[in-house]
Amino acid sequence: MNKQEKMTFKKESGFIFALVGSAIGFANILSFSAQCYKNGGGAFLVPFLVAMVIIGVPMLYLEGLIGKKYALPVVSAYGRVLPRGFKAFGWLAALTCLTIGSFYTVLTSWSALYAYFAATRSIPSDTAKFFVHDFLRDSGSLSIFNGISVPIFGTTAALAFLTWYIMTRHISKGVEKMCAIFMPLLFILFAVFALIVIFLPGSSIGFYHYLNPHWSKLADFNLWRDVFGHVFFSFSLGIGIIVAYSRHTKKETNIRKAMLWVALGDLIFSALAGFAIFGCVGFMSHQTGVPFHEIVTSDSTFQMGFIIFPQIIQVFSPWLQPIIGSLFFFCVFIAGITGVFSIVESVAGNIEIEFLVTRKASMTITILVMLIMSSVFCMGNGVHILGALQPMVLGYAFLIGGIAQIYTFMIVDKTIKHDNLWYGAHKKPRLSYYCVKYIGMAFLLLNLIGGLYEEAIAPWTSSHAVRWGWFLSVVIFALCASRKTKLARSTLFQENL
Repeated sequence: MNKQEKMTFKKESGFIFALVGSAIGFANILSFSAQCYKNGGGAFLVPFLVAMVIIGVPMLYLEGLIGKKYALPVVSAYGRVLPRGFKAFGWLAALTCLTIGSFYTVLTSWSALYAYFAATRSIPSDTAKFFVHDFLRDSGSLSIFNGISVPIFGTTAALAFLTWYIMTRHISKGVEKMCAIFMPLLFILFAVFALIVIFLPGSSIGFYHYLNPHWSKLADFNLWRDVFGHVFFSFSLGIGIIVAYSRHTKKETNIRKAMLWVALGDLIFSALAGFAIFGCVGFMSHQTGVPFHEIVTSDSTFQMGFIIFPQIIQVFSPWLQPIIGSLFFFCVFIAGITGVFSIVESVAGNIEIEFLVTRKASMTITILVMLIMSSVFCMGNGVHILGALQPMVLGYAFLIGGIAQIYTFMIVDKTIKHDNLWYGAHKKPRLSYYCVKYIGMAFLLLNLIGGLYEEAIAPWTSSHAVRWGWFLSVVIFALCASRKTKLARSTLFQENL
């Protein structure tokens, strides 16, 4: 690799749009509003904003600096600071991304198929039965396969090809161009959707339940823990995704400003999505006479998106049903596919640099492996496998990654921790410096220890075997890969110091 070969975003706005596309996902649209309703209404926004300030934005700064300063993906960045064996933390992050990508692509295919179902009014009145039995072909058990769902796998394969076509191009012509189109479009579509909802009879019921503050909830420690975890996951922190995009920035890119825009975009869209969806639930309650609290019974992404919302669609006038339904699920699709782009960029970047292959080859390998893994989630027990993996893949792995990053780059590495971004006037550390180095580390350690303790005292089940089997497998691979690969000699590192 040489200086001329450095691939960068053409505009800083393109970099921001790509990161916003990574941050905004299914959780922002489908479960944020339900979490807000269950955890204090408007009062939920207080810990959410605190979490954004204390851990969300500072960790975005950290990962952005790692990528920009070293111009390397996360595995190679670890190798620049610590002995080669510590690259295992980077490979753990990369394999976590690969696993997330395998089911995230499947979930994105669900939204594409549901956009078609909504447009053709193919969803029956019993939306739960349709989703669980007809669509997923759910076997009801982790250990029972029920055959592969051809429509789901076929759509997943089509999305994998689309991703490959976009990701094998120069980043400014692929990811940047698509996210610069998709993200403004997503905001516009959801703003239009929310505007329509305002005029629906009964929507005010939903707005009331969404925002009515229950301040007593703020005394619940579990609420604060869950909110901090939600912010950490929403921004994809600790697993190298932000690093992957940031390594393609130009020297003049303002990381502080870019990350603040990302955080603001995530916050605005989450609030807007909650506003629109709860207005729809209020409309449904008004039209059917079903009490509001009987409609929203959990913060499950699946229930809100693929059971409750299709029920809401059927309350609209027949001519509006395909418009509202296809519009909503197309928005979910956009949120999903831009997330897939960021996941693939993160994994493939490590393969490209560590194994000295071309971008096209690394993208091809990543997407093929991801597609093979995706087939597991297209079976009758796919949802149960996802449920078994979730505490590990969407929990412990993120926490381990965050702890490793803070230790490596804020304690050991002088390049990152002494960067001007962390210091204000008279070289005094800013609040973000203390938040990421001390408060962030304490939060992650406490959450990891608490989670592992709960895991240890719980009765052993097949779900435990699945997630710990996954963890053992990726640790072995990570250790082997960290010993076998060597970092390519790069002038980009020197150029960015």
